[in-house]
Amino acid sequence: SSAKKLLAERYFEILADTAAGLATDDLVAQSPDGCIWSVEVKNCKNLQLAQFVAQAKRNAGKKRWMLLCKIDQSCTWLVLRKGARPTVWHEK
Repeated sequence: SSAKKLLAERYFEILADTAAGLATDDLVAQSPDGCIWSVEVKNCKNLQLAQFVAQAKRNAGKKRWMLLCKIDQSCTWLVLRKGARPTVWHEK
C-alpha cells in the first residue's frame, strides 16, 4: 500500500499489516529508534481529525499511536503521532 511505502521511505519496518477494520490498528510499524507504533491509515476527502485521532488512540491500546491521512487527489499525507507535532509527508 502507499502507506507502507511512505513509512518504508522513512526507514520504518512494517511488523504487521492487520487492516482488519475498526477494532484494530491498520499497521504496526517500528521506527528507526526502535519504537513500536500502532498506525491508523485514512484516505481523506474530509478530514475528521478528532474522530480519526480518537480511533487511532483507541486502537493503539498500550502502543504509541500514529495517524496517516492521505490528502485526496495528492501525494501528500498529514501525519499525527503521539508526542510529536503534526507533520506533512510527501510520497517520494
